[in-house]
Amino acid sequence: MGWTMWLVLGVALVSLYVLGLASYRVFLNARDLKNEMARAQDLIEQAQQFQEIEIVPAEPSSTDDLVKLVGLRRAFLRAREQKAIDRQRRLVQRVRDIEMDKR
Repeated sequence: MGWTMWLVLGVALVSLYVLGLASYRVFLNARDLKNEMARAQDLIEQAQQFQEIEIVPAEPSSTDDLVKLVGLRRAFLRAREQKAIDRQRRLVQRVRDIEMDKR
């Protein structure tokens, strides 16, 4: 046997090893795919068994509740606007406090 036979034998063994690794990866992916398909089937069955829910818009039970809720909403909006103004003020102050003459 010459060196060419050893070379052919080595290439054949390496190719069998690579083929085995590739087939092992395909096996692992197929197994994971099977598990995901089973999980998806369960979710599909649950979705098909789901009954439609009728959505009823919320209405205040009295005019007193309506006035109170509108007041709370306005207070919430004012507080949010004030937070935005305060944040902008702090940002402007930080920019003013940057010392430009640190050369």
